[in-house]
Amino acid sequence: MTLSAPPVDSLTAAASPRALLWRSLGGRRRDLALASLLFSTHQLGEALVPVLVGATVGGAVRHGTPGSLALRLALLALDFLLLSLSYRFGARAAVRVREHTAHRVRTALTARVLRPAGGVRLPPGDLLGRASGDADRMGAFAGTLATTVAAVVVLVGSTALLLRISLLLGALIVAGTVCLLVVQDRLSRLLRRAGAVGQARQGRATALAEDLVRGLRVLRGIGAERAAADDYARVSRDAVRAERHAVSVEAALTSVGVLLTGLYLTAVAAVGGRLALEGRVGLGQLIAVLGLARFVIGTMRTLSAAPARHARALASAARVHDVLALLPAVPESHAPHPEVAAHGIEFDAVALPGGYAADWSIPPGCMTGLACEDPAVAEAVAYLLARERDPAHGRVLLGGTDLTALPLYRLRATVLVCHHEPVLLPGTVADNLGALTGDATAVAEAARAAYADQVVDAVPHGADTPVGDRGETLSGGQRQRVALARALAARPPVLVLHDPTTAVDAVTEDAVAERVRRLRDGHTTLVVTSSPAWLARCDQVIHVPANDRAAVAR
Repeated sequence: MTLSAPPVDSLTAAASPRALLWRSLGGRRRDLALASLLFSTHQLGEALVPVLVGATVGGAVRHGTPGSLALRLALLALDFLLLSLSYRFGARAAVRVREHTAHRVRTALTARVLRPAGGVRLPPGDLLGRASGDADRMGAFAGTLATTVAAVVVLVGSTALLLRISLLLGALIVAGTVCLLVVQDRLSRLLRRAGAVGQARQGRATALAEDLVRGLRVLRGIGAERAAADDYARVSRDAVRAERHAVSVEAALTSVGVLLTGLYLTAVAAVGGRLALEGRVGLGQLIAVLGLARFVIGTMRTLSAAPARHARALASAARVHDVLALLPAVPESHAPHPEVAAHGIEFDAVALPGGYAADWSIPPGCMTGLACEDPAVAEAVAYLLARERDPAHGRVLLGGTDLTALPLYRLRATVLVCHHEPVLLPGTVADNLGALTGDATAVAEAARAAYADQVVDAVPHGADTPVGDRGETLSGGQRQRVALARALAARPPVLVLHDPTTAVDAVTEDAVAERVRRLRDGHTTLVVTSSPAWLARCDQVIHVPANDRAAVAR
């Protein structure tokens, strides 16, 4: 199998939340441009309605004939048809941009969380909030952008029509628009800060809720349900207060826009009426002016709401950017490197907890036991071999090559670490057993070796039994056996097992250790454990006593 580095979305290179927001929309530029064009056509069609009505009435009053009236009515009907079709297809394009943008943001977040170099330590609930609400708000801004472009276009068109009718009315439109946008820009900064606080507190509430649901069984066991509920209620109240404040600021921003547009309409109506009384505009022109002024109110409201929506989308982009910009836990090497022929492992003066300087050699093709009296040392070894962290001093070598020189995707395909507390994936028992391979024979052999076939026989629906969230429907021993079988089925060149059967009874543990020994014969296997059943099957055992140098027993 040819391995290649996983693709990286260009969103991760965004230098700021603002750049991230605009770059996320760039994936569907054609649809965004199409939505803006069609919405502009729709709005211009709407703006032409009062003009056509005014022309029809004015022409009929002056010297209209049935033929000219029918022609103007036909033009009006054609205008309604055009604006209707424009909105229909423009809305489709806007929805495509919205959904694609939200999906692209979620994909970028997922890729960053799953990046081999790690570095994302946020709670799952917090990440879920960013991948759902924040991604949706960024996607929704696509529709806001298209309607805002259309509003600008129609405002320019309406101003041009009004300038043709009256220079004074056109100047009034321009002045009102400038004043409105300046005020809205100042107020949107308040909303941006309030929105960021509200969304952050919502994220904390979501993360806490997810943690409480996950640990509900433990909370009940220690009688801490009431304290946990009170803690969640407090965090939830903080989130509600912050969201109320953000909504209040947004409502204030919208109300200011409505007030300004109302004053604008009043001024236009007053000036237009005065010009009509003075005979400087005709009846048809007055109808067109008042109709355009009434129509432009909606356009002005769209423009006044745009800063608020942009502020909320920018706050969401900042939360997403915080995740995408997280530094990796370990540096990644992208330099080409030849395949590692032998898969022996060496620890060259590697600093470990407790002041150890590990100088160990794990020969290829053998099963080696690592018996650590200090659990922190055992955990550190597992993390170092998985390259979830790098040693502060010394080197870890695979086949004579420093792990830091190997591309992570190649290292993870060569060295598989099964941690002490393995996580099962959502789905069924069968889904988890075959998660790392499509080889049915390998899965069956691994299930027998790990006694996971007994788990299949014991659960209600056999291999089709759902394991729940992180395997909560299974017992601790069942989870360990399924996770061990999943790792064995992958047949990795190097397998690291950290206390793989601590929740299994002694008889089953002894049988599992013997079967794994036979299944892994000829492959490099490191078992980090103090279990006599496992250590008895090892070709080599490295003893790491507390606060002392390691000793090797063969």
